[in-house]
Amino acid sequence: MNRSFWGSFGFLLALGSGFSAKAQDSDQFEFRLHGARVGEVTFFNTTPVSPAPIESDLRSPTTQGQIDALSASGKTRGMVHWFKNYAATFHSTMQPNGNRTYRVIAVDANVPETRHIEFPIAAGSTPLVIDFSDRTQAQPLPVDPLLDQDRIDPLSVLQKVLRQVNQVQTCDAVYRVYDGKRRYTVLTSNRATGQRGNEDLIDAAAARQAPPKIQCEITLQTETDHQTGFPELESAGLQADASSTNRRKSAGFWPFKKLEQTMMMIEFKQDSNGYRFAAFDINSPFGTIKGRPVS
Repeated sequence: MNRSFWGSFGFLLALGSGFSAKAQDSDQFEFRLHGARVGEVTFFNTTPVSPAPIESDLRSPTTQGQIDALSASGKTRGMVHWFKNYAATFHSTMQPNGNRTYRVIAVDANVPETRHIEFPIAAGSTPLVIDFSDRTQAQPLPVDPLLDQDRIDPLSVLQKVLRQVNQVQTCDAVYRVYDGKRRYTVLTSNRATGQRGNEDLIDAAAARQAPPKIQCEITLQTETDHQTGFPELESAGLQADASSTNRRKSAGFWPFKKLEQTMMMIEFKQDSNGYRFAAFDINSPFGTIKGRPVS
């Protein structure tokens, strides 16, 4: 199998690691491809809390009812473990001064990896890479004073999505991310859902009693000209000239192989405390990787 595919699985562990909480609880998900186990992720701090105003920014200092730390731990499993032995923990923590710190501690094929990036609270600021070591990349992606203004870390994306789902039951938004190795844009949008069933009265009754669900599509936008240092075509970095030859170039390995692709669907299910993550469907070159809770 494609080794770069398994190498990018660590990115998915990071992107699928954001939860808002007020207690150190946890949820464990197992990921399978065509029924075969490929990995597992344990999310910490998974109980939703009363949401902050929807216009609030994760760069702003936390207020009462908001959490200031996110974390997750994941590893490859099953046959994938022989192709890609990867394990990591991810943290995104709000500091007393309002700055957010993103940390990754990983082992990739027995090689230690670290990332320590600070995201200042001030508007227009750029990330500060404090520590970086990676098996496949000697240096972090240079921070661009124009391209990287007001970017956030991958965990903060998911925290903002969960906050929005709990407040207004939608997830339509755009986020600009820097993770030390690359910069990209994450587009989140609601996916129409309905309780599956048929005309059978028992099934219909069961559907009515099922807890409400919300599905969100996660789309990655990777601008080749962003990676090579071309001036940004719009201040938010969301659109580029469709006729540009740069946009026809490959953006890298999966999930960054295409310049734009719907990478993942996340399902949220409501319980007595609010909405929380219930399932993940990840589009990969080999089929759909399904993440489901471990009973």
